[in-house]
Amino acid sequence: MERMASILPAPEPIPLPAPVWLLQALLFITFVLHIIPMNMTLGGLVILAHGEMSGRMSEPLRRWITGYLPVTVAFTVTTGVAPLLFLQVLYGQLFFPAAVVIAWAWFAVVIALLLGYYGVYAYVLASERLGRWKGWVIIGSTLLFLYVAFAFNNVITLMSTPFRWWELWQERNPSIHFNLNIWEPTLFPRFGHFVLGAIAVAGLIAALYGSILLRKGEATGRDLVMKGATWFVGATIVNYFVGVAFLFTHEQPVWQAFIGGDIFATVLLWGGVVLSVVALISAILSRRAERPFPFVVFAAVMTLLTIVTMAGVKFMVRSMLIARHAPLFNLKDVPVQPQWGIIVLFVVLLLVGLGIVTWMLVQLQPSYAEKGQTA
Repeated sequence: MERMASILPAPEPIPLPAPVWLLQALLFITFVLHIIPMNMTLGGLVILAHGEMSGRMSEPLRRWITGYLPVTVAFTVTTGVAPLLFLQVLYGQLFFPAAVVIAWAWFAVVIALLLGYYGVYAYVLASERLGRWKGWVIIGSTLLFLYVAFAFNNVITLMSTPFRWWELWQERNPSIHFNLNIWEPTLFPRFGHFVLGAIAVAGLIAALYGSILLRKGEATGRDLVMKGATWFVGATIVNYFVGVAFLFTHEQPVWQAFIGGDIFATVLLWGGVVLSVVALISAILSRRAERPFPFVVFAAVMTLLTIVTMAGVKFMVRSMLIARHAPLFNLKDVPVQPQWGIIVLFVVLLLVGLGIVTWMLVQLQPSYAEKGQTA
């Protein structure tokens, strides 16, 4: 306890601008809003990179992914700002030291984002000029975005286990200070669970768009449904095994809470699993159906509910780990001085922004259609 007291920095003296429960709710909502474009971006990149390496990329699927990537990359970055800020406001006492500890590995996130974003635009807009290098460009962008996700997973796991800060800073690699938290047993299962989920969502959204095209009588929709549903089903099945590893690499009191130790945690986790199984069955049926639209829509709704429940599970896991490893950190002790004007302004601007984004997406469709791209 004494060492923990010396490791944890002093709390931020500035009071929180809103009650803790409201900031946590906004963190959860903005994280869910961020996770959809993030999954489309990361999952789409992995599918593209796989297609370039294997040489068996479906042309309709390639056109669909390259059509939306520049948009979803921008949305991924911009929608990620709000949850990151709420995370820093609530857990800054843990988040900032974790980011400082991994040092250059965290700073490299900015460089990876810039280079990866540039690679996406080069692949989409200058594919012919790149020639035989285009495959390497998109593979490089995929690896860079995977690194960004891996670095974030390092910080999130490290902020929940502050006892590792001193190990990483002093004992593991004191000279280079490129300190990834690779000794954390949950890190790689967590990262794998994250990436496989992104691939599944990207595949399902491709199948959803393909089913819409089929309703309009466009034959290319069938290929999108088949390929997209296949990616969704394959990634989801593998993710069940990775998810089990992710759960049971946590400490016993944590995983026990999700298998009956805590009723709410248990219902939340296994409710999400049931929802994902229903989505999986519906996606399998869509591949065989003459009219796959209702099956894919149902799978998409179930998957969205799964994302929400699993986001709740991750929030609960973080709270449990912080309570175990940072008992001196308690949000109830943080002073609160509500600034309701700013909070109301944020909510209004968020709703207006979502409305504008929806309008932009609607306007993009005719543009892609005129260019002969399915996006």
